[in-house]
Amino acid sequence: MWPEHEDAVMLFLQCQTQWRVGGSGVVGLDYAVVLQMMDLYAVGNRRQALEDLQIMESRAKELINKAAEPKQPKQQKGRKR
Repeated sequence: MWPEHEDAVMLFLQCQTQWRVGGSGVVGLDYAVVLQMMDLYAVGNRRQALEDLQIMESRAKELINKAAEPKQPKQQKGRKR
């Protein structure tokens, strides 16, 4: 990991249980908690860390919601008689 990404990655890992969920799935991280974690862990460049975190959050949200989609059963091709 590049040093300039360390704060954002550590912040993401520390907040991994702080997802907000709605009827359509994962909505995003709880930013009130994110800000508290920034204070608790003395994140230096808060703006940059938040911007980097939002990139990771966006992709993680896509993957989580995709994984939660119901699977469509594969239709079997009928035998010709």
